[in-house]
Amino acid sequence: MKTVLRTIIFLLVSLGILAGAGYWAYKSLTASDEQQISSAAEAAEEALEQEDVEQSPQDGLPVETVGLNEAQFQVKLHQMTHQKIEASKKKGAIEMTPERIDEMLKILRANEGSYDQYEFYEEALTAWEQGKFSNAVNVHNTIWDWHKGTVGRATGMMSKEREAEFVENNFR
Repeated sequence: MKTVLRTIIFLLVSLGILAGAGYWAYKSLTASDEQQISSAAEAAEEALEQEDVEQSPQDGLPVETVGLNEAQFQVKLHQMTHQKIEASKKKGAIEMTPERIDEMLKILRANEGSYDQYEFYEEALTAWEQGKFSNAVNVHNTIWDWHKGTVGRATGMMSKEREAEFVENNFR
């Protein structure tokens, strides 16, 4: 009787652990781009508050990134431009809100010493923070070139009406 009870308890605990691990894996794999940016921004903000961020490489060693590595940051920035630009094909879209721009700036500032294209990102995001989006085509196509894009080069800016339709179709 004791052995059967122990076996049942062991199986229930094991199932609980497996269920928890499965749930965690599911949530991690299905996290939206916006959630990833928010989480990365929180990590960046914490690192900046604790002054744990190494601002320049020492002895030629690479500096560890906070929140998002540079390639991930580029993809998120690129997807944000999709709200503003015309292109034959767009893969992914992240809503370009003031909050999202602020989060991207936090991530950027926490990675000042580790992102090779820091100045490019800072110039783009600072303009966006000020409501100036005319650089979106350049930002899109520059990152598109860096990632060796073959389809979907930006051809111009969307009209306000077309942007409103894009926002409605993709984010509402």
